Amino acid sequence: MSHEEVDYYQQRAETEVALAQQAQHQAVVRVHYQLASAYLDRIHGDAPRSTGGLFAS
Repeated sequence: MSHEEVDYYQQRAETEVALAQQAQHQAVVRVHYQLASAYLDRIHGDAPRSTGGLFAS
């Protein structure tokens, strides 16, 4: 994975965490944290968990 891709996924993860912290509904909070986790999994080479096909190969 290129440095640019790592930067992109890191920024997306940070954005999702910020959105989770601002969300009012628990289900929305959960989804934002799941997406943040999926982006971080992508950086670290782990298979994303339950992202609804967000990172389908």
